[in-house]
Amino acid sequence: MEHSCIVRHFQHFRSLSESDADLLKTLEQDPVKYRKNATVWSEHEEETHFFTLKSGWACAFHNLEDGSRQILDIFVPGDIIGIRECAFRRRLVSVVTLTEAELCPFPQDRLAKVFAQSSTLAGLFFMISSADQAILLQRLINLGRRNALVKLSHFLVEICERLKRACVELDQDFHLPLSQALLGDALGLSAVHVNRTVKILKEKQLIGRGHGSVDVLDLNGLKEIANFDDSYLERGSLTALVDGVTE
Repeated sequence: MEHSCIVRHFQHFRSLSESDADLLKTLEQDPVKYRKNATVWSEHEEETHFFTLKSGWACAFHNLEDGSRQILDIFVPGDIIGIRECAFRRRLVSVVTLTEAELCPFPQDRLAKVFAQSSTLAGLFFMISSADQAILLQRLINLGRRNALVKLSHFLVEICERLKRACVELDQDFHLPLSQALLGDALGLSAVHVNRTVKILKEKQLIGRGHGSVDVLDLNGLKEIANFDDSYLERGSLTALVDGVTE
């Protein structure tokens, strides 16, 4: 069971019976390794698979008419990629790796079998989709109604909290492979604005900068600036819903 990245991801939300774990494994094929900056899929391609990110980082983005892009999400180990697009025939966004990565594909057309055989897994898919939606809603608030300093602080805290909840092994500091260009594309900020905001956080000794990366040195300090409320990352009520369906 420990060799299945799909099972491992679902067990972050709820313990699984042996039969449910075996059913999940029928969706999983051999993991595929990707190089850094590799395209996993592009917009408008036919949708056939979901992916679970076993290791590494990736992001989803939409290309705009002026040639720029809007980063819509950052994926960390354990995330399911593509679940938001399950109702559509073609991809709505592009996905590219930010580091070397390993992804486990599983075919979308077999989900009906899973849902028919296990109400627990059907509920967990709904739960994961709802959690993703909550993150997108918070990202919308971040883009539209917060200043640059709060935007960046909130974004960095959210990524760190997601890493903690995914049980990713971490050093003392959070090392995030996020360039200033990527931060600008994710937060709707110009390169100059990102650079200025990063400089402020560095002067406060809240973050450090590497080549194409951010080191979070003081997570609590960033939380104070962002006035961070992690309720949208909590899973309690949805877990209770899944348990109620399966009783």
